[in-house]
Amino acid sequence: MKLNQQDRMISVRVPQEVYDKLDFLAEQHWCDISSVIRNGIRRELTANQDLLEDESLRRSHHNRAY
Repeated sequence: MKLNQQDRMISVRVPQEVYDKLDFLAEQHWCDISSVIRNGIRRELTANQDLLEDESLRRSHHNRAY
């Protein structure tokens, strides 16, 4: 995956058991753990799209000072 200037790095601590499962899934899909995590995040965002649309509407009414 190509990174651009708008990408943000995050760090997540998970128990070893969770890491092992993510590693197994990555091997099964011939990818790396980061790809498995990104796909999971995408699924979660899609599943909660209605909440995110409401949040973005609320944010648009407020000026962000950063």
